[in-house]
Amino acid sequence: MRIDELQLKGFGKWQDAEFHFAPGINLFYAPNEAGKSTLLQGIFAALYGMKRDYVKTTRYLPEYEKYRPWHQGEYETIVTYQLAGKTYRLHRSLLKEREQARLFLDPEWTELTDVYQEDRRKERNFVEKHLGLGRSLFTDVTWIRREPLTAGEHLMPALKAETEEANPMIHKILGELDREVSTIGKKERAENTLLGKASTLVAQKEQELRHAESVSHEVGRLSRQIADWEMERVRQEQQRQRLLQGREHWAKKDEEWQKRWQLSYTAPDEQQWVWWENSAQSQEERSLHQGTRQALRRLQTTMQDELSVNLSNSVQIKQRRELEHIQQDYEQGVRLRRHWEEAHMELARQAAASRLSIGREARQSSGGAVWPWAIAVVLAGLGCISFLFDQAGSGGIALALAFIAAGYGWWMKSKSKAPRKATDDGRSEEWQNIQQEISQLDEKLGMLLRKWQVTDWDAFLERKEELHHQLRSHESERLTSEIAKKEEESTLLQEWGRKVRTCLAREKEAWESERTNWQTELSRSEERLQEIREQIAKANGQMEAHEGVFVAQARSEYEDAVMSLEQLQVRREALKLARDMLQEALEEWNRDVSPAVNQHASMVMDKISAGVYREVRLDPREGFAVRVLEPARKQILEQEQCSTGTQDQLTFAQRLALLQHVSQQTEPLPLFLDDHFVHYDQDRLERALMYLLELGEQHQIFLFTCVEREQLFLAKWLRAHDRHAIHQLA
Repeated sequence: MRIDELQLKGFGKWQDAEFHFAPGINLFYAPNEAGKSTLLQGIFAALYGMKRDYVKTTRYLPEYEKYRPWHQGEYETIVTYQLAGKTYRLHRSLLKEREQARLFLDPEWTELTDVYQEDRRKERNFVEKHLGLGRSLFTDVTWIRREPLTAGEHLMPALKAETEEANPMIHKILGELDREVSTIGKKERAENTLLGKASTLVAQKEQELRHAESVSHEVGRLSRQIADWEMERVRQEQQRQRLLQGREHWAKKDEEWQKRWQLSYTAPDEQQWVWWENSAQSQEERSLHQGTRQALRRLQTTMQDELSVNLSNSVQIKQRRELEHIQQDYEQGVRLRRHWEEAHMELARQAAASRLSIGREARQSSGGAVWPWAIAVVLAGLGCISFLFDQAGSGGIALALAFIAAGYGWWMKSKSKAPRKATDDGRSEEWQNIQQEISQLDEKLGMLLRKWQVTDWDAFLERKEELHHQLRSHESERLTSEIAKKEEESTLLQEWGRKVRTCLAREKEAWESERTNWQTELSRSEERLQEIREQIAKANGQMEAHEGVFVAQARSEYEDAVMSLEQLQVRREALKLARDMLQEALEEWNRDVSPAVNQHASMVMDKISAGVYREVRLDPREGFAVRVLEPARKQILEQEQCSTGTQDQLTFAQRLALLQHVSQQTEPLPLFLDDHFVHYDQDRLERALMYLLELGEQHQIFLFTCVEREQLFLAKWLRAHDRHAIHQLA
């Protein structure tokens, strides 16, 4: 089953909301109160409505009032889903006063509503008729949550063994049957049981009847005649019951015929081909299945041979290898060109930095040496002036200080030149290294271009695109051939379906006459039974006329007592037979189904726990309670005895085991998870999500989460495949 589209005209916070779902994993990441749980409940409501199942009268779910539209609008949903190769569109109006459900078949939108009869709740149960699962069973199997199963007692009949025999029943029914048998009583002489009281009453009424018959010989004669008619009535009723059992036979036969008719419109897989051959009603039909299957195999073999020829073509192999080599050289060339550009940019940056450094050093050197020279000039001037005014002592001192200042300026200038020279030497060496690197890159690029006999990089790119174009041409030819084969395969299947339906039409004509004879015989039996009842009623009237009320009342009371006793005896034997059959069926179910379900649950737990827990058991007698074997101490633990994370993993394994087993009987069912992984650590989460990715290839999965972990881990896989999708809730 796959849900393609959901429209919530009015459901909780959603109004005129439309959602399209991918066939694989659908990840909904949004914070709390964004409407994730409302959307999930909207899916269930669209498929099953808002009424409780397993009740005789109409009762609505507690969630009915909770999800009434918050805004002005209709309480209405529309869902489009696929089942058994067909696409259905289901409209629901959920308001109690205007409740309505209509089903259409795409693409023509043919209305199928009247095909489905209403049950006692005035519900048509479209999806339940398709899947065999009511709302409670559907949510138990498809919705992974820690809560126990809500319909565990009804789940076992839905799980069929692979032998396709009778469904197992539950222990609660067996207990009820035992209590019913005890209430009726095992011995007719027990006074405190219903059977004993009925036997006593029969004996009492029989004595009263004998006393009344002794009063009148005529009454006795009539009594014997009534007894004969009663025996014939019993025989006629038994015959009628046998004929009524034929109604189930013909209904089952018609249902099987309808199933085969519908399946004739779908392409069988390998397992279905075996089913078609085994269920064939004639040699002609069996030969048709075998011939079509062999033709399809030959066609598939031809396609595989052509694929092998294409794969072994030496020219294509050479082109692929050449394309791989040129792709590798392209990646290498891109890296070389990027390094070449980076080297040139570094060389330009060094040149700019050198120019800035030289200017800065020149300013620093000139500014640092100016003041000593200025002082020297001033002092020399003062000395000269002192000599002019005949002050030789002061002039000598000034000239001496001038010489000292000049020497200090000369020393500062020499000191500033030395670091600049060292800096220039370092830059020169770095430039040489960069230029050497550029030369090496040019040489490598030249070798790469010469390898492919091209002159420049653009020519190299043209050479690469040419190889791509050649390979695409070959692939296009191969795809054209495959499409032709697919069309031939489709033609074979269409012709097969037409011939199968012809055989089915002839088959139905053959057993329609048998059913007509059965209906005629049933009508005759009912007419004869009615005639006998009228005769008995007439005889009772004669008895009443001859003997009065006393004789008629005695016989009536006797017959009622006998009938009650017989009914109790028949009921007791039927209850015993039902109990024995149910016990045998349950044991057989445990042999056939329980190992498969337990094996799958153990496999899932082994994967998601990294081999820590490998043995898991589900107990159908206790609502499929989960137990696990603790590996270290080899102890059997109940689910409640494990850690919170392990409990969630066991729930995950339990639901997936049931989901897989039910899906094998119908088709892959969807899976729903609403913040299920909140107690998983990162390792457990990643293993569980990887298993969901595997499961998403066959099942549609709805994953709702309010944390970002799932999105961060799954994003790279979900965005890489069209089968999956990430949804944003606005």
